[in-house]
Amino acid sequence: MKKFLITMMGLLVVLSCGQKPASSSDDDEEDVDDVATEEVETTKPLELKTYTFSDTVGMAHTDISIEFPVKGEKKLVHAIRRYLAEHIELESDEVELRDGQGMTDYYGRRIMNRMEELAAGYEDDDYVNEVYHDWSFSKLYEDDKVVTFMAFTSLYEGGIHGISHQDGLTFFKDRGQLFSFDMMKNTDSEEFVDLLCEGLRKYFSPKDGELIDDEALNEELISVEGLENIPLPVAHPYITDKGVHIIYQPYEVSYYAAGMPEFDIPLKKIRPFLTKKAKQLLDLE
Repeated sequence: MKKFLITMMGLLVVLSCGQKPASSSDDDEEDVDDVATEEVETTKPLELKTYTFSDTVGMAHTDISIEFPVKGEKKLVHAIRRYLAEHIELESDEVELRDGQGMTDYYGRRIMNRMEELAAGYEDDDYVNEVYHDWSFSKLYEDDKVVTFMAFTSLYEGGIHGISHQDGLTFFKDRGQLFSFDMMKNTDSEEFVDLLCEGLRKYFSPKDGELIDDEALNEELISVEGLENIPLPVAHPYITDKGVHIIYQPYEVSYYAAGMPEFDIPLKKIRPFLTKKAKQLLDLE
């Protein structure tokens, strides 16, 4: 069981990585030529367009759906496009950053090649009748300061079952910066771990019942050696109207059937653990 958990955790790390940064040049931001460059007092609205790719060849299948930024604040549009380029391991001279359909097709074709290779190994398998890799990127939340996207992966390469990975990404509108654990401090402190423990306790407790005790929570967290050692998740923290959302992937802290343990930490509670820069960006100073 422990060997299996280690294997699955390794896969989670691969799914969560920002991937190899796409090559860039000093004039990369010029690719965002459809975004006005004049400074204005109000934030320009972010306009998105959905691009898709879908293909099935024999046992192999891929679905890609990307809500792509086409207009908005220059730095924000550029930052989101750069994130997408890095995720799909795009070389800048192959597809332009402004080409949403081109980026989507590039990613879809690359994944399909991988799925077809896998499918070829299961042609005479009585158990596996399909392999697939789906990925979507869509807006989850937006206010006057931030916009949050959800990146969702669903993957089956054979074996007992497929696996999913969910990662929320919050970008600050005025600067295009990505909110991450780098904008937090003292996350290894007892006080912050208590917040993680509190959130996980609520997740595993009956929805209409009392909170479970430490012993019961320990039994749920089969991948964690003691409540004092609850780790940060591999996925980014992200911002919603309820505060900062924390999400763990299947197998990261618990068993597969537990799903993706997740919870919100209100800004009031998490404020002491934000860096000065983060508090400034969120107007919490």
